[in-house]
Amino acid sequence: MKKLFVFAALILISAAAVFAQVSSGSLGMPGSLASPQFIATQGRFRSAADNFIRPDYYTAVTFDKFFAMTSFAAALRAQLGYAGKIGNLYIGAAYGGSFWANYTTFNYEETNVDWLGTGIDKKVPVYDNITFNNANPENRIAVLLGAADMGFRFTFSSVGHEYKSVNDEFAAGTAGNYTFYKSYEAERGIISPQIAWAMAKDLTENGIRPYALLDLDFVRSYTKAESAAGTGFNGVAVTNSQNHFDPKLTLGLGGYTFYKNDSNFRLLADFEYALALKFYENEYSYTDGGGNYKISKIKGKNANGALSEDAYNGHRITPALAGQWGGGPLALRFRLNLPVILYGEESTSMSVKNNSGDLENGDKSSAFFIGFAPNLVLAAQWKIVSKLTLNIGGNISLGTVSRAAIDTDHKATGGAAAYSTQQIKEAYGTTTNQLTIGFTFLPTDNLTFEVSTGIGANNNNINVFDTASGLLNFTSLLVGVKF
Repeated sequence: MKKLFVFAALILISAAAVFAQVSSGSLGMPGSLASPQFIATQGRFRSAADNFIRPDYYTAVTFDKFFAMTSFAAALRAQLGYAGKIGNLYIGAAYGGSFWANYTTFNYEETNVDWLGTGIDKKVPVYDNITFNNANPENRIAVLLGAADMGFRFTFSSVGHEYKSVNDEFAAGTAGNYTFYKSYEAERGIISPQIAWAMAKDLTENGIRPYALLDLDFVRSYTKAESAAGTGFNGVAVTNSQNHFDPKLTLGLGGYTFYKNDSNFRLLADFEYALALKFYENEYSYTDGGGNYKISKIKGKNANGALSEDAYNGHRITPALAGQWGGGPLALRFRLNLPVILYGEESTSMSVKNNSGDLENGDKSSAFFIGFAPNLVLAAQWKIVSKLTLNIGGNISLGTVSRAAIDTDHKATGGAAAYSTQQIKEAYGTTTNQLTIGFTFLPTDNLTFEVSTGIGANNNNINVFDTASGLLNFTSLLVGVKF
């Protein structure tokens, strides 16, 4: 019963993050490479710093020789971009990340220790610890090729750690509290290549600019160790193995204008579909009749010894309605997203049968989730003077309305008979709204400054001089140049 409640809780908690990397309007570079203008207008007005790396709108970036940008939005991250042309071939490249910062260092000192508690000193490497830092190193790089009215982008993202010991025998810990090892290896994080394709020109006079993205996420959570003989186990033990491969496919229409009039107002319909899957392949340890550790594989997870076979598939269907109007120094836009999220998930608890390494089934839980998460985005640009533009955005989220049905088949144990249960969980999310404001400044035709402000950081109050959420508190700066 405890497993049932945990499974239900995970279903509801994870619902909002299922398609984090395949959300509507996902042709931007994965990660946080977005311009202050994009952020301030909630994504409704993009700048050249966004478009230069988008396979659908790189053609909107005009330059003779090159375009370059750098962002100072995060003090501990670098964000750089460059675009140029070779004949009719457009080439764009972008980087966002922390380079080698936050990588865990495993320092050691070779010294004498009471090896295995035998009273005999042995000189071996001694590590203070062999655990990862809380913060992860993060690096993303993207290359975009544009030709024949199409764009192709390859992105590679790496977030996390990996370590494999290089010593045959070593100790970790402090004097009097050592753990003795022959080997140790661990992984934590995610490696994510992505391929994106889009038309860079409307297929009809009323729009339609289709796109497709394929994300291949390799999620790693793994620990394997071999202790020195005589310290509790013999052989290599996999203590945690929760790796999974998550392919995601996103297909989008790219917008179709179905109404426009002479006053520069038009309405557009849009549609996006995303499919997400998870495949598990992990290891677990067991002891044979002689007390030695062996390793076998499972089509599921080894969560620190708790074994389960798991399956997952999810779908996100997002119809949208958008509108825009422009006249003189003022431009207005809105977008109403109506995403429907559906996914199914199964988890069967497993246990090792005797000392054979074979697995036998325990309780099986399956869940079906459906959610509806509408949100309305509003944006405006006001050209105060010819060189200075005010960017305003608002996001009104009505919260996710969801229903999850969790069915569990309980296996017969002892003298108790097998039985089934069903749990229904309904949830109504909280309505939220956010106001964001920023500026774009063009001192020359070749130089652009973009900034976000503190408005929306903590609340929606507009305060000019507040140090945390004031209108004149610039939370990020992006510089773009073109020649």
